[in-house]
Amino acid sequence: MRLLEGKTLSAEILAALPPRIDAVKARLGRPPSLAIINYFADSPSAVYVKRKIAACEKLGITVRLYDPSLQEGYPAFKRLLAQLGADAGCDAIMVERPLPDGFETLETWDALPAAKDVDGLSSLNMGRLFIAKKFSEIEGGAYFVPCTALAVVRLLKFYTCDISGKNVAVVGRSAVVGRPLAHMLTTLDATVTLCHTRTKDLASIFKASDLVITAVGKAKWLKKELLPEGATVIDVGTNFDENGKMCGDADFENLKETAAALTPVPGGVGPVTLACLLEAVVKAAELAEKPEKREIILT
Repeated sequence: MRLLEGKTLSAEILAALPPRIDAVKARLGRPPSLAIINYFADSPSAVYVKRKIAACEKLGITVRLYDPSLQEGYPAFKRLLAQLGADAGCDAIMVERPLPDGFETLETWDALPAAKDVDGLSSLNMGRLFIAKKFSEIEGGAYFVPCTALAVVRLLKFYTCDISGKNVAVVGRSAVVGRPLAHMLTTLDATVTLCHTRTKDLASIFKASDLVITAVGKAKWLKKELLPEGATVIDVGTNFDENGKMCGDADFENLKETAAALTPVPGGVGPVTLACLLEAVVKAAELAEKPEKREIILT
C-alpha cells in the first residue's frame, strides 16, 4: 500500500511562503493579517483553530481570533463581517464552522467579503469556482476556493495520481468539501459520482470506482468489503474513536492490506489544508496591494 501522507507536501507549500511574506511586509509595511471567527470553543474545529494560530505565528502572519457571544445574535455577526471587510489592516477572514443555528444563509455568504474569504465560502468565490472549466483556471485565478477540497487535489497531484478518465466517488455533499471537490475533479477530466446519505447501493458505486474520497465525519465506516481491490482512498474525515483517538472515515487498519493507496488520519489531508489556508492568506495580502490585478470586486 502506498501511504499518501500530507506532511511532506505541507512543508513544501509552507517553505515557499516566507519570501512572499517578506515582500508583502516590504510593500505594505506590515505582515499579512488573518481574522478568525469562531463561535464554539468546544467544537471539533476549535482544535484546528489553535493549530492555525500557531502556524500563523511561526510564519510571522498576524492573526486575530474573534469569539462572538451567541447572545449578540445574527446582526452582530453581520456587523463583524462588515467591520473586517472595511478594515485595511485585515487581509483575510476565516469563518469557522459550525455557525449558530440560522447563521448559514445566502445572506451570510453574500455578506462575506470575497477578496478576504480565504476558504472560498462567499457567493462570489463559489460562483467563480463553478464557472471554471480547467483546474489551471482555479490555480491561477485571483479568487479563493475551499481549502480542504483544494488540499485533496493538490495531494493527488503531488503523488502523481492521474485521475483523467478515471471513475471517482466522492462521499459527502457539503459546500466545504464534497461539492467543490467534485467540480475540481471534473476540471481534471475525472468522471465523478457525488454520493450522500440518500444514495442507494454505495457498494456498487464504489466497486466501479478507481478512487474513493470520503468526507462524512463518521468514524471508520469505510471498510474493504465496500471497495474494489487496489482502490485509492482519500480520507477527509476527522473523528474520534471509542478510545478518544483521532481517526478518519476510513478504517485504516482494515484497508491497508487491500488499498493501493491511502491517506492517514491524522497526517494526511489535514496538514495540506492548513498549508493551503496560509498560502491563501498570503495571496489575499498580495492581491490587496495590487488592486489592478484583482479580479474580485469588493462590494
